[in-house]
Amino acid sequence: MLRTLSCLLAAALVSQPASAEVIYTWRQAYAAPTMLPGLNIELVFSDAAVARGSLQLEVHNRCYETFPCIDEQDSLLSLRYWYEGVWPDGSAAVWNYIDYEYRSAPRYWSDYVNLDIRFLPGGLLDGSIRANDSNSDFVMESSGGVFTMLAARSDEYFGCGYLNPDCHGSRGLLLDSRVAQPVSEPALPALAALGALAAWFGRRRRRP
Repeated sequence: MLRTLSCLLAAALVSQPASAEVIYTWRQAYAAPTMLPGLNIELVFSDAAVARGSLQLEVHNRCYETFPCIDEQDSLLSLRYWYEGVWPDGSAAVWNYIDYEYRSAPRYWSDYVNLDIRFLPGGLLDGSIRANDSNSDFVMESSGGVFTMLAARSDEYFGCGYLNPDCHGSRGLLLDSRVAQPVSEPALPALAALGALAAWFGRRRRRP
């Protein structure tokens, strides 16, 4: 497994295809018993933001009264977060949906996004992410590219809301969607080690 992951990382270091936008999606490896199944996260960045290697961003998107719906940034194009579940009657359900979109009005009163992240070689995202849309919110942090959900809350009854107020603990990766690599819990230590190695390698490459 470690050898396979090393080959994947090496290939990504050599070449990443150019794109106007880069999509990172949640690949869950461990589902905490305190969390709901069906967690989904998607972040879309501009190609230029990924090329810079890191991003510190705080967005307040209010879009009401005298506040315009124009973000003073062009790095984060969208952030989506939701849980896919089933209602008691068996029909499909979507809970705690956060849908921030660049230069668009919020679904509720406002959007708040705070990112302190690094784009590691091999398609891994690393750092911390907070999001709040005035109805649902979550915060997650990573170590070596392995993210842990620290807290997820909602004003809704279902999902990570009043019915499940203690949502936290699930682990996984936010991985470039162009890297088609399945992730499992036994692979997390190896991925964490590779993420730390990638960060070290990236710092060395930036030195004159």
